[in-house]
Amino acid sequence: MVSHRSLAASLIFLAACGGGDKKVKKPKPKEEAMQPLPEETEASREMKQKTARLAIVPEGSNCLPTALKQEGALKLELASVGADAVLCAIDADGTRLLGPVGCWKVDLKNMGEGSVPLLYQEPVPQPGHSISAKLHDGCAMGLCAPGKNAAGAARLSWNADSSKVAMLAGTDVHIFDGASKKHLSTFGIGGDKGVSGEASAIHFVGDSIVIEGGNDGNAWVFKADGTATGVINALGGKDEKPVSMKKGSFSVLDGGKVGLADHGMDTFTVYEIETGKRTKAVRKPAKLACKSAEIDAYWTDGDKVTDKCKDGIAKATGPWIGATAVMGKKNLLFALEGERLGELAVVDPRTLIETKKALKMPWCGGQAGGEAPRGAAPAPARKAAKDDSDEAPVPRASSRARVKKGGDPEDGGD
Repeated sequence: MVSHRSLAASLIFLAACGGGDKKVKKPKPKEEAMQPLPEETEASREMKQKTARLAIVPEGSNCLPTALKQEGALKLELASVGADAVLCAIDADGTRLLGPVGCWKVDLKNMGEGSVPLLYQEPVPQPGHSISAKLHDGCAMGLCAPGKNAAGAARLSWNADSSKVAMLAGTDVHIFDGASKKHLSTFGIGGDKGVSGEASAIHFVGDSIVIEGGNDGNAWVFKADGTATGVINALGGKDEKPVSMKKGSFSVLDGGKVGLADHGMDTFTVYEIETGKRTKAVRKPAKLACKSAEIDAYWTDGDKVTDKCKDGIAKATGPWIGATAVMGKKNLLFALEGERLGELAVVDPRTLIETKKALKMPWCGGQAGGEAPRGAAPAPARKAAKDDSDEAPVPRASSRARVKKGGDPEDGGD
């Protein structure tokens, strides 16, 4: 006979060993409700971009970011703001289009031995300069083109007092009120005197819009009401041809003038927006181990040039390809590129010769900018500037207030 105590112990043992076929159902986890992602707004996009900009150039940083040395990342541009030269690092990465990442006033009045301090400023678009921004349903930076839900990228430029903004979207230019962002007008950039080829940049200078574009890197001028003035032609020769900025540069020199350089800096054409007057300066060619035909071929098909010749031309012209300038009372100030990135060159506007030793700008981390300072080249026999009136005036800046701190970019701070 089995005792009650033995029977109870057996039942406890079977329970502990999982005896029996009955399975306990586990409660079903509750399905979590899918929360919709917050809708992206212009404000949220700007916050993301600001965070990305600060990661490259921290607020208050008074030195050039080393990111400038990475191919295709940032582009240095000089701007003329009142009596000051302002330098901005512009994002050139098409996947981000962050706009101005860092800006600095070039403090020409407080230079050290061959170096110039930079004073941090809020990174904002500079007058007349072109920046690229992503389009979202036809809108970029709070400016919305009417009637189109365009995507891709737009080019934007503010006039001198920021009262108006021009947006280039596709083949149309839209003018907006700078304060209210209200759309004011639209005009196309095609037609007989219009842009041939794809447009690449827009500049709001004076009362006009200048469009860069085409396979040869030309510049077309329109009044703000859409009236086409036409392409900017080069001076000289029987048949005038458009200035080619392919392997050259475009600069907003001040509130009323632009500068177009070709073949690095073989020639520099100053165009006055209000009058259409042009002044052309020619630089004395460097001594190169090249035949004349090789030099011509270099700018069209570099593969047909010997390596020795190619290296010589690249060294002579590389720092000037893409270099931007501002105009002072007597001289031009250039932010150089290539091997001389991080240097400012003071240049005679008649001869295109550097008149002083290059000015060094500080790099973050204490790195030196570019090569050692270079002295001015030996003064050649001067070539007279040529302009539409057959006179040879030195281009002068528009009227500016006297500099209390910072320095006019007229002559490197003297």
